[in-house]
Amino acid sequence: MPIGFIWQTFLETPLVNLMVLLTVVCFGSYGLAILAFTVITRVVTFPLTIRTLHSTRAMQEIQPRLQELQKRYSDPKRRSEETMKLYRESGVNPLGCLGSQIVQFPIFIALYQVIRITLAGTPEGVLTLQSRLYNFDLLQRAIPLSTKFLFIDLGATGNIMLVVVVFCSMWLQTRISGSRNAAPAAGSQQQQMTQMMQWMMPAMFSYFVIVVPAGLGLYWAATTIIGIALQWKFVGPGDFTWGSLIPAAARARLRLVPARSAARTPTATSAADGGIVEARDNDGQSSGDQRRRRRAGNRAGARPARSQSRSGRRRRRS
Repeated sequence: MPIGFIWQTFLETPLVNLMVLLTVVCFGSYGLAILAFTVITRVVTFPLTIRTLHSTRAMQEIQPRLQELQKRYSDPKRRSEETMKLYRESGVNPLGCLGSQIVQFPIFIALYQVIRITLAGTPEGVLTLQSRLYNFDLLQRAIPLSTKFLFIDLGATGNIMLVVVVFCSMWLQTRISGSRNAAPAAGSQQQQMTQMMQWMMPAMFSYFVIVVPAGLGLYWAATTIIGIALQWKFVGPGDFTWGSLIPAAARARLRLVPARSAARTPTATSAADGGIVEARDNDGQSSGDQRRRRRAGNRAGARPARSQSRSGRRRRRS
């Protein structure tokens, strides 16, 4: 039996009928049908997702020991052997974190074909869709389907808004996942590979969203956001903080502002610096007190002189 026949009979055609049925249930909105399909796939694959998240948490728990191995062994071959030994002793499968992604990939490919079939606007495309539907009046009466969802044409390509959403959500997911791994040595090949993957995967899927129908981009954006929520709930953010999204230069500037304002106030931060600051403050206060005393003395000396001159003027007038 050819693989194409199996793919079409057991995966593609059932998905076509499911999407048409979900469109009928979702008040004729194909966009809501895609979101409902995303939730259904997440619910069906939830046990595998939980297993993947548990494997991710187990990897996170042995991160301190992995960091010790990286510091202890400089030889890449010996470091790799000790790392695999640690995996065996801890019962951790490093490939177990990819379980849900492996399942999502064929669904992604099948949904691409399903959207092309269900949203075909030509008469030939409608006939093809009708031939794929099961013999139910509810499904047959639902076609042709509307391609509009909010201000998005789900059958068109090149939707920039979905490209931005997919890129940002995948980059954030990669950033959160990377915060749970051991930090590679600065300037090493592993660090360069990690930084490249952090940007290459979101860029690659963003390019796919540009060239495929927007309905597929809506599905991928929704499933990525749900994946981020599941990771945050069952695994945790790791070392990730929302403040880490701010560039390092901007964070340095923000830290300089309180430092400068604190430097203007006479506070002692250490023993040596505190003595200098206090000495300067005392000198400033003593010099200020001396100036005030001189001014007060000048005023006090000027007042009797003025009173004497006034009394002399009164005597002359008299």
